[in-house]
Amino acid sequence: YLDDILIFSRSFNEHKQHLNEILSILAKANFQVNPDKCSIVVQEIDFLSHRINEQCIKPNGDKIKAIVDLPAPTTLKEANE
Repeated sequence: YLDDILIFSRSFNEHKQHLNEILSILAKANFQVNPDKCSIVVQEIDFLSHRINEQCIKPNGDKIKAIVDLPAPTTLKEANE
């Protein structure tokens, strides 16, 4: 069982080549790919609560908001929890 594969390529032609290589390897190992669950040739993707693109990997805003919205501790006991 394999859940996620991320493929980074510097050009569309390189991406086609990488995709063919990965699909060939999966086929030889008898893995099946569900096309409905695939995102192919995208510039940016959300993965494991992070936004990934060619410039950076950064946490998704909704995850950061939950941390930023935490109230600041007012006692030493609260700070240690």
